[in-house]
Amino acid sequence: MTKGNYSPVAIIEVTLKGKLLAINQAGITLFSLPDELLDNAKLANYYFDYYRLLNLDPNIPISTLQSTIIILNQQYYFLQIFDDISRFVLVIQPIGYLKSRLVQVGVANQQAFNVFCAQSESMQKLLKQAKAFAKQKEPLLISGATGTGKDLLALACHQYSQRGDKVLLSLNCAAMPDEVVESELYGYAAGAYQGVSEGKKGFFEQANGGSVLLDGIDEMSFRMQTKLIRFINDGAFRRVGDDNEVHVDVRVICITKADLFSLVKQGKFREDLYYRLNVLPLHLPLLNERKEDIIDLAGYFIHEFANKQSVPVPTLTEDAKTKLLSYHWPGNVRELKNVLYSALAQLNGIEITAKGIELPNSPIKYSLNDDLEGKTLDEITKQFEKTVLMQLYKSHPSSRKLSKRLGISHTAVANKLREYGIGK
Repeated sequence: MTKGNYSPVAIIEVTLKGKLLAINQAGITLFSLPDELLDNAKLANYYFDYYRLLNLDPNIPISTLQSTIIILNQQYYFLQIFDDISRFVLVIQPIGYLKSRLVQVGVANQQAFNVFCAQSESMQKLLKQAKAFAKQKEPLLISGATGTGKDLLALACHQYSQRGDKVLLSLNCAAMPDEVVESELYGYAAGAYQGVSEGKKGFFEQANGGSVLLDGIDEMSFRMQTKLIRFINDGAFRRVGDDNEVHVDVRVICITKADLFSLVKQGKFREDLYYRLNVLPLHLPLLNERKEDIIDLAGYFIHEFANKQSVPVPTLTEDAKTKLLSYHWPGNVRELKNVLYSALAQLNGIEITAKGIELPNSPIKYSLNDDLEGKTLDEITKQFEKTVLMQLYKSHPSSRKLSKRLGISHTAVANKLREYGIGK
């Protein structure tokens, strides 16, 4: 079997104590083992330390692991373990390869949204909507704040669609010159630019039959917006420097963290393009709007990072969970992931406690509510001022510290604290 043809699926047979019985070429390559092990006669004295080599938790009996995700060489693999009385057979498949195989039989499409934690009503509603929209041909518009998972949702929608076995190409439009956007999306003909003797296919042509993801669509120039709407309308375009039209079948998926309708009203986004894109809109909620998902997300990230660092999977203590739930998460899911990664990197033990979770100082949160009903502007202002002082006094528990924090005189702060009865 030549290296050019072999399957990327590693198959390894070992005894319960780790003595190597058989291994294929993919296993040799994956673990950088000597090729001589392909000869069964050379296996006699070789042991396969499966806990160490597979980054498994040594506290969990391997016989209880039938299937799991592992990380090897900074890549994800799907591990399946088959055992009988005296041996194990390990089957290790690269996730990318597995997905490509599953898509062919329509399985991966159905599981595309399984990466999302959705205990909350808002996420359950969103995913139901996303599954319906993913099956359509019209452009998809995904909006949400930074760190909410817009690119992940875009990928899931592509995989769940009938185009799931085709390519998805992504271009970040933010702060990118028109010339670059144009050549990347539409390609160019030979001689279109000085010193360029060969033409190039753009993303739309390369992704024919698949999808193209445009990230930061709100920052696309008016010129590029005009060209995009023409493409969306008839699926045709011209390469830069070419008079011939190219027709392709591509679904456009757009991502934005801005309010496009507000940009339309400000004259910063084409109204006709907005209505063309806003046919199938999906909006990702903030993490603090889906608090029911926080602990599940935390568990997912803890398992992911523990496997990556080859350490036992720690548990979250109740005080740690309380701390995570009480924080407002301005960075959303991405911030939660980073916080837990930091906690795990510094962990000494098998539990993540509240003390081990480092969070930025929470900014003051204040929202208008029913308590303001019937109050004058002066009364509302005083209520807000009292809330600010009460919050800041917790971390600056004296009038002198608080005056320095607020940049006003000590006397003014002392009078305010006295007026509102704070610090007594």
